[in-house]
Amino acid sequence: MTNLLMHDSRRLVLPLDTTVDALIEFDRAHRRWPERVTLHGARLGPSGVVISVRQSGQEAPIERTYSLAIVAAAIIHYCAKMRVPVPKNASKSVSVAQDGITMVLEGTLFLQRQHDALPEEMAAGRQPTEESRRADARASEQSEAAASGALADPSPAAGAATGAVDAAVASEEGGHSTT
Repeated sequence: MTNLLMHDSRRLVLPLDTTVDALIEFDRAHRRWPERVTLHGARLGPSGVVISVRQSGQEAPIERTYSLAIVAAAIIHYCAKMRVPVPKNASKSVSVAQDGITMVLEGTLFLQRQHDALPEEMAAGRQPTEESRRADARASEQSEAAASGALADPSPAAGAATGAVDAAVASEEGGHSTT
C-alpha cells in the first residue's frame, strides 16, 4: 500500500507567567536555579526572557537573561512534564509575542492508506471525465456480475453444499429442515 501525507501545524502560546514557570522548572531540573531566591519579576525582551530574582540578604535583584534557544528547550521540557504532546520530528520555532512566547510546531506525517485510492484525476483535484465515469461503471458492473455468478452457481455440487448447510442449521435449531 502507498503512504499518505498529513501536514501538522500547531501554535503553542505561553503567557509570560507560564513561560517563567517553564524556565524555573527547566533550571531546577538542570540544577541551575539559585538556592534561596525569591522571584522579583519578569519581562519579555526582543531576544528572550529576563527574570529578576532576589537572593536572601541582598537588596538589589539579580537579572537572569534567557535566550530564545533556552526558552525553546524549557518549553519542550515543560510540555513533556505536563504531558502536552510535542512531536519530536516537527520543526520548532520560537518567537516573542506581545503577551508571551509563541512556539510553532510544523511537521509531515506519513500514514498508511487504509482504503482504496481516489481515481487519479480526483486525487489531482480535477473532476472525472464522462469517459472515466463510464469505465468505472463498467468495472463495477463486471465485479457485481462476477460476485452474483459465484453466489448463484447452478452446479449439482453447489446444491449439495447448500443442502448440507441447511441441514446443519436445522439440526442446530431443533431438527426441523425445510429442504
